[in-house]
Amino acid sequence: MLRRGKVNRKNKAMEDQKPRETKETLSENNKKQAQFWLEYGRQLSDSIRYTEALAAIERAVSLDEMNAEALYAKGTCLAMLARYDEALEAFERTLILDENYVPAWDGKAWALGIFGRQAEALVAVNRALELDPEHFDAQKRKQRLEKM
Repeated sequence: MLRRGKVNRKNKAMEDQKPRETKETLSENNKKQAQFWLEYGRQLSDSIRYTEALAAIERAVSLDEMNAEALYAKGTCLAMLARYDEALEAFERTLILDENYVPAWDGKAWALGIFGRQAEALVAVNRALELDPEHFDAQKRKQRLEKM
């Protein structure tokens, strides 16, 4: 009977390891699936199919909530659909995940500019240009904001 207890403890230890391995595998699978949906969403967005792109990208975000690229892409789709409040929120969530994500700073400036919040938009676009002085979209956005 003592042996049986030892076997059970070994089996118990092996069972304890399985959920961890499964969680890691699920996490990796989720990330792969998220990347698939993000790429698909980008293709749809490039085809000016923003509603469908948004659905695909939201799927990516639901699979990997820590994916800054997916959150940024969500913000871009929302902005293209004139859902600027939601776009601004997505850009800000992106910046929480990665404060150095230049396109998100530019996206934030874009949304703030739409709302007429020029001073805040300039702060955001200047941050983008601080991080990447050659970022073309941010350069153009700054010129437009300064003319407001």
